[in-house]
Amino acid sequence: MHHLDKSDRQVFERVSRFFRGLDGRVKVTIAGTAIQNYGQQLTMQYTQLYASNLGADAVEIGFLNSITGAVNTIVSVPQGWATERYTVKKIMLLGLACAALSAAFSALANDWWMLIPAFILAGRLVMIMPLADIIFISITNPQRRATIMSLARVIWDMLGTFSPMAAALVVASFGGINAQGIRPLYYIQILLATFVFLLVAVKLEPLSSEAERKTAESSSRKISFIQDFRELFEGEKWLKRWILLGAVRAFGMSLAMPFAPLWMVDVKGATPYILGLMGAASAIMSSFLQVPAGRLADRVGRKKVYFLLRPLAYLGTVLLIFAPSPEYLIVVGFLGSLAVGGGVSGGIGGVSFTPFITMHWEMVPREKRGRWFGIEGLCMSASAIPATILGGILWQHGLMREVLLLPLVLEALVVTPILVTVPDTLTRPRQ
Repeated sequence: MHHLDKSDRQVFERVSRFFRGLDGRVKVTIAGTAIQNYGQQLTMQYTQLYASNLGADAVEIGFLNSITGAVNTIVSVPQGWATERYTVKKIMLLGLACAALSAAFSALANDWWMLIPAFILAGRLVMIMPLADIIFISITNPQRRATIMSLARVIWDMLGTFSPMAAALVVASFGGINAQGIRPLYYIQILLATFVFLLVAVKLEPLSSEAERKTAESSSRKISFIQDFRELFEGEKWLKRWILLGAVRAFGMSLAMPFAPLWMVDVKGATPYILGLMGAASAIMSSFLQVPAGRLADRVGRKKVYFLLRPLAYLGTVLLIFAPSPEYLIVVGFLGSLAVGGGVSGGIGGVSFTPFITMHWEMVPREKRGRWFGIEGLCMSASAIPATILGGILWQHGLMREVLLLPLVLEALVVTPILVTVPDTLTRPRQ
């Protein structure tokens, strides 16, 4: 017993030393993103249900999500350009301000069309996780990147574990799955986004004085906006193929994501507590596997770990569609699903996103990552616009299973074959 206690202390000391050794900017970014992500997850499973309870039908839900895609398409390139020309911190603060405003518009809505301003602000503008990844990638050496990014996601997931059940308790306490029950979640989001805004504004230091100096110099030269983006592709052999891969992937996820909550509640009969347990199971599995997956990706390659874990999300998607009772949705949470949360950060299959996104940022060198953020956002968002509209039309015509199944078909037949042809970035590390 004494030996076990000593062993436990040694583990704790190693973990403590590791955290103390992290760059202060990494610590602030992890903490701020964790809190903001917790707030966003409160409404993740309820946004479409909220719109439905405010009177939106499937086509109108698809229209709302297409608005988000359209705005994302417009702002992605300028946002990416601004990330390089100014600082990641300033763009992050803008995103947090937009997140608070989006939550405020949602909280005050009394009809579905009043959600339009919230959906305008709720897309690319409020995404601070990619900006957090840019910070991690930029100040971490290639052999530790996937580990650091997976560690960040463990912390995010550990906090996120409590988010679904907290949301379920709030919704159940305020009247169940209806507009009145869901509305308080948006007020909580406002408070959390405001707190993180202040935290980042006060505590997050610039990436480096050298980076700031180069940014100022390049701004003074007044290089043309278009020329900047032309330079992105110079010497980057695989970018166009990666963009096609991402666009197809985004199309499939955008087709299904808005309607998965409707499927779980209206068709499968999920209660707030089932949704809460599903989300908790998803976060727990992700927390356990993120660091081992990240360390493995730093040793054997990003693609191998992605291909090892991704099939579990396929299995979860099939189970989501054919679950015989609501309780099986908890198993979907453990496995992950392409339709719930986009298959990005949930369950065993969702852990595959960490090596995938590490590879994504390593596709270009540091000085191009802001523009890369903009271009990939443009292409992903442009593919999402027709997907959400098409999904609404198909859903309205009763093709619900087909809507949820299509992301799996596209990943298996298009995304995976393209990814096989792209070299693993661990074998050609970018600074």
